[in-house]
This record gives sequence, C-alpha cells and structure tokens, in this order.
Amino acid sequence: MTDQEIRAAVTAAMQSSQVSQAITDSVQKAVQENLKTTLPDVVKVALKDAKQAEFDPYRTTIFFLAGLIAFCLAVIGGIFNAFPDPPVDTSGVVYRMFGGVLAWISITALVATVSALIAQLRKYLYRVKQKRGESPTDPWKLELALLMGVPTLLGAIAVAYCVRAGAAILNGDTELIGMVDALCKLGGF
Repeated sequence: MTDQEIRAAVTAAMQSSQVSQAITDSVQKAVQENLKTTLPDVVKVALKDAKQAEFDPYRTTIFFLAGLIAFCLAVIGGIFNAFPDPPVDTSGVVYRMFGGVLAWISITALVATVSALIAQLRKYLYRVKQKRGESPTDPWKLELALLMGVPTLLGAIAVAYCVRAGAAILNGDTELIGMVDALCKLGGF
C-alpha cells in the first residue's frame, strides 16, 4: 500500500460515524484518566502561584501613600487657586496660613513620595525573592507604620496651620494663635 492509499483509507475511516465515535470515546476516556492524576498537580501549582502573587505586604502602604500624595497635590493646587488675582491687601494671618500650609503640605508630598519609593523598592525585592523560590521575610510592622506615619504627621502640621489661622480669622485676630487657643475659641470655651 502506498502513502496515498493509506491516507485515503484513514480519511474514509474517519468519515465513518462508527470509527469517529470509537476514537472520540477512547480520547475522552484517556483524557478523563489523565485528568485524575494530572489536574490536581496543575491546580496545586496554579494555586501556589496565585497565593504568592496575591500576598503583598506593601500593597496597602503604597495605596495609602499614593492617596496621600494625591491629596497633597490637590491641596497645593487649591492654595495657589485661593490666592487673589490681582493680589489684594489681605490680612497677614491669611498669607501666613497660605504660606504655612503650602510649605508643610509640600514637605508632606515630598516625604510621602520618598516613602512610596522606598516601599516600592522593598516590594520589588520581596517579589524577586518570591520568584526565586526563596521565602522572603515579611516587613516589620514598624517599618510600614513609619512609611505611612511620618508623612501623615507632617500633613497634620499643615492642618494645624489651617485650624490656627481659621480661628484667628473668625475672631478678627491679626496674628496666628496657638493651637490650644484656636481649639478653645472654635469650641466656644
């Protein structure tokens, strides 16, 4: 038999419904037997990879810092938008408030950006160790708290300027007042 005759016979046999049903049944049986042993291993590997990819101890820190940076940029834009155009003579307390808030919120944005860079680098090193099959150590909670806490503390100083100046403006003062005085005056004490 020549190759062409064999091909013609196989093609004719495949067109037969009995042959194609027999092949389909045998393929299905082989696949089902193979899945019983192979599939659990494949699933275990996929779940392990998904679990490793899913665990990221730096994710919330980076999200928090990104939100803080966005907030700082919005405040900086708002401050520049609040300056009168053309400049008018407003009380010194207003310009002191603008200056204090602008300075501290800019410092906050800078520190938050540096903190985000550090967190991103630490995350990259963590993921490299994971991909190598090593077991990376989780970051200290103090490290994550510092990466988020330091910029937040600096932002709180900017907010304190707003409180102090707001209370001074409401009371007609010409100078910034202390934080305790501001809180007492705002609280009606």
